[in-house]
Amino acid sequence: MSRKSTLTVAAVAGVIGAVVAWPQPVVHLLQVLFPNIIWQLRTRDPVIALTFDDGPDPIYTPLVLELLRAFNVTATFFLVGERARRYSELLQQIKAEGHLVANHSDSWRRTIQLNDAEFERDLLCAEQTLGLHTAPKLFRPAGAMIKASQLRVLRKHAYSVVLGSAYAFDPYRPPTRYIEWAITRGLKPGAIVVLHDSGGDRSNSVQALPAIIRNAQAAGLRFVSLSACVPAA
Repeated sequence: MSRKSTLTVAAVAGVIGAVVAWPQPVVHLLQVLFPNIIWQLRTRDPVIALTFDDGPDPIYTPLVLELLRAFNVTATFFLVGERARRYSELLQQIKAEGHLVANHSDSWRRTIQLNDAEFERDLLCAEQTLGLHTAPKLFRPAGAMIKASQLRVLRKHAYSVVLGSAYAFDPYRPPTRYIEWAITRGLKPGAIVVLHDSGGDRSNSVQALPAIIRNAQAAGLRFVSLSACVPAA
């Protein structure tokens, strides 16, 4: 299998893993096989990272922020540049409330469908909108798949690529209880939780969030943004 194909398969694993949270040995194997992609936090401390994709959204992002404020939890938001321009007040609110902002493309065109020139333009347009001028600069591929050549573009611009280790496939709106179960199953020290606050009806994801936070805290886990645990590219 070519290196390009192998890296594409690595990102496909992110989609497959979204069906249900990965067992920890699988996460360790992915880290060994695909070291250029961050699957979980590089720390031995009892901490986890809560991340949200596809925002900002005028309905669901404020609800998520309200819950994070109520539980005193810090999160990382992988934002789409076009949406951040449309809802710039939410971009500023996310930053003002102490959350980390990261790059999830500019137009949410699937990353793997872009040629390298298109990808670089898309990346840098979102970077400008989001104000990502200092480390850590984090990128999560739109559609979860990425090519080896695109990883080289990201290294050129000092980005780290982040997928995750605890998924519930919430873009497809499974029941709230399923989201709670699937994410809680993946709540291990170092876990990166992937949820969505935009891209459709995210009511179930929002409703699952309090139980997810309580379950993590009951297990002695503390929430941190990715900035504390992700090294510079």
